[in-house]
Amino acid sequence: MRQAAPGLAAALLLAACGTNEQPAPEPSERPTADEPAATIAPAPLPPQVADFPALASKDCGEVAGFYRDALGARDWARAALAWDDPAIDAARLETVFGSYGEPRLEWPEPSVEGAAGSLYCTVGGTLTDAQDAAKAPVEGTLELKRVNDVPGATPDQLRWTLRSSTFVEPLAPPDRTEH
Repeated sequence: MRQAAPGLAAALLLAACGTNEQPAPEPSERPTADEPAATIAPAPLPPQVADFPALASKDCGEVAGFYRDALGARDWARAALAWDDPAIDAARLETVFGSYGEPRLEWPEPSVEGAAGSLYCTVGGTLTDAQDAAKAPVEGTLELKRVNDVPGATPDQLRWTLRSSTFVEPLAPPDRTEH
């Protein structure tokens, strides 16, 4: 029996010296030359304000132009970045403008005025459908706001954001409270 013990010990040592490699997959689990290996692509990240320098512009017309261009491209998520209202998101903008083949906003120069540390920009214009001339033009306004370089203001407070739009707000459910 004493001779069996060294043999057993040697077998155990050899087993313990194995590598940490995983066993090879069964042949049926390997992709063939005709079959590429399955990969899971990560979901695309939604656009972020920082991805678009135009949204940091001190020129409200440039921010309004960014919004106009995003709407024209039917890029609702990008257009929603111009808003500072969580209720106005890609889905809401698609609801408002989705019936337009190519929504087009046109306006003259915006007007800017200041009040108590904030600047307000009003952009009056016309909404048309570049693909459907029969669709009646809609007149409306956009209002943008930003903090007027107040010390300690955050970059988000210093950027122009849309605060209201008569093109969007009329679709809100009416207040049905009776007086």
